[in-house]
Amino acid sequence: MRTKTFSAEEARPTADQSRQPHDSKSRTVSTVWFIFGMAVLAVVARFGLLWQLPLPQCWLRKLTGIPCPSCGCTRSLAAWAMLDLEQAFRFNPLFFLLCVALLAWSALRLVEKFSQRTYLDDLKVRLKNWPWWKIGAALLALNWLYLCFTLPK
Repeated sequence: MRTKTFSAEEARPTADQSRQPHDSKSRTVSTVWFIFGMAVLAVVARFGLLWQLPLPQCWLRKLTGIPCPSCGCTRSLAAWAMLDLEQAFRFNPLFFLLCVALLAWSALRLVEKFSQRTYLDDLKVRLKNWPWWKIGAALLALNWLYLCFTLPK
């Protein structure tokens, strides 16, 4: 009995074989729940500030006077809830950009659902080899410096 040997090229799946079939219903449901969850968080932050509820405090800032990289996120989310995008950006620019990216992702997922085309898979392939940890670290450092110099006490 003779066995066939495979080369590394033959064993590697092609691009079509490596893609998993998408369960579009679960993707749409998860996108809708995500949007709903973000809206609820924004409303809670808005009413928390409006009713002067005790919102979470930054312990680093409380103990040292230096803001952490996520300081201002609650106020930024409250500004998003009031659609005051300028203030949302001023409170925490990195959180603002994250919110914009998440809104764009959600919108693209919904467009994929209704147009029956896949945009996110192509985008994932294009962005796969980017040095994300370096970009993230640089953005986090710049955001933290911005907060140290501009965030109100």
